[in-house]
Amino acid sequence: MARVTVAEWWLLGLVALCYCYFLSPANTNSISRYDMVWALAHGTAIIDPNAANTIDVSFYHGHYYSPRSVGLSLLAVPVLLVVRLAETVLGRQNFLLLAAQLVPAGMGHERLTIEIAVFNLICVVPAALAAVLVFHRFVLRLRPALRGAPALFVTGAFALGTLFFPFATVFFSHALGAALLFIAFYLLYRARASSHAALLVFVAGLCAGLGVLTEYPAALLAALLAGYLWLTASGQRLQLLALFGAGALPAVLALGWYDWLAFDNPFHVSYEYVAGNQFAGQHSGLFGITFPRLSGYAQTLLWPRGLLVESPFLIFVPLGLYRWLRAGARPSPEALLCVAACVVYPSLVASYFLPMAGENLPGPRLLVPVLPFACLALAWVVDDARRWVRALFAALTCFGVLVSFLYIATGVREYHTYATYPLTDLYWPVLSTGYVPHTNGDTPPNLGSLFLHLPQGVSIYVPLIALVVALVWALRAWLRTPEPQAADTAVQSVEPRAPTQTEPKAT
Repeated sequence: MARVTVAEWWLLGLVALCYCYFLSPANTNSISRYDMVWALAHGTAIIDPNAANTIDVSFYHGHYYSPRSVGLSLLAVPVLLVVRLAETVLGRQNFLLLAAQLVPAGMGHERLTIEIAVFNLICVVPAALAAVLVFHRFVLRLRPALRGAPALFVTGAFALGTLFFPFATVFFSHALGAALLFIAFYLLYRARASSHAALLVFVAGLCAGLGVLTEYPAALLAALLAGYLWLTASGQRLQLLALFGAGALPAVLALGWYDWLAFDNPFHVSYEYVAGNQFAGQHSGLFGITFPRLSGYAQTLLWPRGLLVESPFLIFVPLGLYRWLRAGARPSPEALLCVAACVVYPSLVASYFLPMAGENLPGPRLLVPVLPFACLALAWVVDDARRWVRALFAALTCFGVLVSFLYIATGVREYHTYATYPLTDLYWPVLSTGYVPHTNGDTPPNLGSLFLHLPQGVSIYVPLIALVVALVWALRAWLRTPEPQAADTAVQSVEPRAPTQTEPKAT
């Protein structure tokens, strides 16, 4: 892979600051995952000693288990063991005193918040940053003419203006699953023209398998990737598909092992035993999935907290897909895969009995895995010949980045009684004081207040100032780029081709 450029380092630095700055308070979902980490570190899947700390539990043969997917928790087990080693070295009381100093007084789940934040920083954020870098590289390979500010702007729109941003800061599975599946997509794309195609396909299988182990519904995206590989492979489809499957096999075996450990059967997953009347719908259809409903589409895509509420620039995704499909003499396989992902995955979520997957969340978290595939189409919008389209896209992207920041600053939580945009009830109190209203839960600690000892009302503005500076620079640089001509609107994407004897081989 080519070296990371200076512009990419600046982009990754900005994204890393935003992803790491706030420590989202522990909640029922992340605590349930923590309980699974704790249990696995003790050689079991039973969470009985901790089951009372969350409503997200499964019940089987007299014991409690976490109903969450196992991949993220498996990755976090070594991190927990290191934390426990630190407790041993420092002494339990000294360690707890150190942890208490990192959390504002009066905050609930102090130790859990710190430990879970560490899990997320080590297990989720690196993969999310890798996906952001891969996204930028993907855009440049598909549209070399966008090199510079336009490609960076599109990448920033995905990384900082969508739900991928807030859910990369919490110990949930969605951002990690999205990152791994999208990286697998890029590796398969590169394999089309690489002399190391077999290796790239195998690693793509590893990524896809771990992505599905982390986010079970993402198996649908993995199936689409297998179809993409079949469509693009020439002369060795079966061999490459076998390599892709071999790469995914360790994840399959890990899932079977966990299900056997927990439920005495490698084919029984945790969702079968979800407890609680509020999750009764989980037992209908296929783990709560039946048929797409219009109400499911409306909730997840539109009002009151659909994707377009936070990221209204996603309204341009259909335009981008249309231009991408029309860019060449025939539709590119990459465009076809992204179209399929944008149609099939939201339909899967709209078929779920609880499409928003929680009433106190800021948006439809289950749709996070499809976001990088959808946002890739925006590379065909950023240079649209119509000035009003580009201006509207830029304005809506800035709005999406601001709302994403507010989601982070409020702890990635919006109590269900709030309006769609709770300006006076939630956003202004946070921006004016730095503290989240008690009715919305705990105020997330941030690095500025913890380590720089900045006042809370000042510290929350550090990433926002960085975002504003970056947006101003990107917009000015974008406006300086030559205006596209109408005749250039159907810009062709660059198809991968095998390296010649005079070209360096792709790795």
